[in-house]
Amino acid sequence: MTSEQLKVGEAIIDLLSREYGVDVVFGIPGVHNIELYRGLHRSGVKAISPRHEQGAGFMADGWSIVTGKPGICVLISGPGLTNVLTPIAQAYHDSRPMLVIASTTPTDALGKSFGPLHDLPDQAAVARSVCAFSETVTDPSTLPELIERAWNVFTSARPRPVHIAIPMDVLAQTCAPFVRKHIAATKPVAHDSDVAKAFELINSSQTPVIIAGGGSIDASKEIIALAELLDAPVLLTGNAKGVMPSNHPLCAGNCLVFGRVQKDIESADVVIVVGTELSDTDLYNDGRALQFGGKVVRIDIDPEQINRRTKPTVGIVGDAAQTITKLAHGITARQTSQGAHRAEQWRDHARAKTSDTFTPWLEVIEHWLPDNAIVALDSTQLGYSAHWWLPALHSRSWLAPYGFGTLGCALPMAIGASVAAPDRPILAIAGDGGWLFTVAEMAAAFDLKSDIVMILWDNSGYEQIRTSFDDVAAPRMGVDVSSHDPSAIARGFGWKAVDVTQPDQLASALATALAKGGPQFIRIAVS
Repeated sequence: MTSEQLKVGEAIIDLLSREYGVDVVFGIPGVHNIELYRGLHRSGVKAISPRHEQGAGFMADGWSIVTGKPGICVLISGPGLTNVLTPIAQAYHDSRPMLVIASTTPTDALGKSFGPLHDLPDQAAVARSVCAFSETVTDPSTLPELIERAWNVFTSARPRPVHIAIPMDVLAQTCAPFVRKHIAATKPVAHDSDVAKAFELINSSQTPVIIAGGGSIDASKEIIALAELLDAPVLLTGNAKGVMPSNHPLCAGNCLVFGRVQKDIESADVVIVVGTELSDTDLYNDGRALQFGGKVVRIDIDPEQINRRTKPTVGIVGDAAQTITKLAHGITARQTSQGAHRAEQWRDHARAKTSDTFTPWLEVIEHWLPDNAIVALDSTQLGYSAHWWLPALHSRSWLAPYGFGTLGCALPMAIGASVAAPDRPILAIAGDGGWLFTVAEMAAAFDLKSDIVMILWDNSGYEQIRTSFDDVAAPRMGVDVSSHDPSAIARGFGWKAVDVTQPDQLASALATALAKGGPQFIRIAVS
């Protein structure tokens, strides 16, 4: 091998680092991806090692939310890929960029069922249903074009994960350093005629409402300006939490799950829907789509999304920030206060409907939560109420499994966030059931010295599922599980840990944990 040549694994990482600015990846090294790790060492790219590939995917996803860049996973063949499918699917459902580069079986064994280690009949096919595209590469010269194609998905379209599988023998081949294959791609631009139709509808409205979803995550300034022009309350889906600061008078927050709020939206004369599926997980109303009584202006970067779940009066295909900027130029400013009044009513309704079981705890967390905190939530009862109760003052500071609704993501997503923003406080909230899905990542957090405060809502099992069994008069089975002594487990991983049983104890524990730094564990023992 001459000095001008690299192994293909090295050349991939060199290209990503040199041309795309990749400086951190998540993955577990193995015999099958050593050449990729050779490239990481050569390029100076930081490699974060979780304790399970599922953790790698969730960390990459959390890192991506905070940075706005694609999270990168570097994995082994077979189980490396299958272990990460859940976070890939989460990123797919929540429209986030993730590049998964994995080795696969040697070229001469692909698809032949010879039984080589880590063999899958078709590794790329396994991932294809939850990726923008998934390909197996046997010709290294095609890699620059594939990587460019992936980046264009990440930056110019609706973001989705991409998986590229490379046989072990191909990774070990020699080649010249890759040259970036520039392929022009731009975000879709709203048609002036569609924008003009939207002007007419919006300027004639009396009770406008804005619903902003994850597609507006980088359009905070534009959403706020439009809302203030219209004096319109803004409802945020979970993936948009923080796009408008929670303390803004027009911010109604994450109240879409409440029936009273949905009825008010349905009676508004104009609703502007920006970058959201209006999915079941946004509405949580047994699969019923919103029945808008007034006009609907829908803005989305994905043309296939425009007519899903509702047929808008005006559908505009375009980037949220660019489109809202064009739209705002034709809006007549209003001088009223009804928008703030409606937003306040919805916020108050959400709080009034919150169970007394959770309210005292959420009040304590809200009081002690730093303004610049990043919050990672799991699927757990305390977390569900936190979605509408806790504030978020900044976009890209709220991490949760909305589209896929998986358990176990809060801890590894928090670790990814801490890698992305080491100077910001990180709060993770999980239940004792979901926490066990990825508990091993406590070891990764300790090694990284992550400033994470984790609150564990411990009700000795799957309380929400217990309730679901009771709701349909089914005998409970498999829901009463225990982790015995979670705080002892946390200490075993090197975390500082404390148990609390009362909200005033949580206040003291949170204050101490936030002041100390490093991985801190607070178990709320629920009777």
